[in-house]
Amino acid sequence: MTQDKDEPNVGRVLSALLPAVTKLTKSAPPLLEASVTASTGSVAVAGANYGSINNVNAQSVILVERQIARELPSYLSNVVARFSEDLSAYNTGPQRSLPPEVSVKLAYNDFPPAHYIITDYSKYSNVLEATYRGVEQRNDDARRLVRRRAAVAYTEQLHKLCAAHGIKHAQAHDFARSHAVPLVIEVVAALLADFSTGGAAHVMQETAHLAVCLIVADAVIECEVLERPVDALAS
Repeated sequence: MTQDKDEPNVGRVLSALLPAVTKLTKSAPPLLEASVTASTGSVAVAGANYGSINNVNAQSVILVERQIARELPSYLSNVVARFSEDLSAYNTGPQRSLPPEVSVKLAYNDFPPAHYIITDYSKYSNVLEATYRGVEQRNDDARRLVRRRAAVAYTEQLHKLCAAHGIKHAQAHDFARSHAVPLVIEVVAALLADFSTGGAAHVMQETAHLAVCLIVADAVIECEVLERPVDALAS
């Protein structure tokens, strides 16, 4: 009986409070739209994210690339220094016969097969291979990075030579073929300059030159240096 009497009172209280609640709702500041911002060099992520995001910063990618560029000369220096040690142990060894596709590539670039870079490679390629295997025990990427440096040096020297002679990009391929020997010599010089800044142990100048020539010859064999023939045999 008491409950029935109280129900009308509750209704009157709620009716009295309704205008006040409505007024408060209307006076509340509007909700701001969500926005996502990122500071310079950072990455902003919005939306439903179901995994953790740990301080992603684009600047770190650039730092890694710069670190690789700084370490390239040291990889080269390690190879040259190791070569100087292996040279006395392995000596010349059996002379290596170059595969037919290499002869095709040399002919395509008008590069004489009797050039000392090629003949030295035939004599000392076993020493270079032993050197690469030794260095790769500590760094699996050494061989790939040293070959890449030779390829980059070749591209840089070709661009310089084309610019000096006013050669357009469309003519660069044929121009490189007709200037293969001086281009390879410039690549050797560029890698020797890298070696001199690599901080390796002292190596006799003649030994360093031989090692770098073999590295460049190896890059030629692996189609990293000189122009690739369009002939299917050398593809």
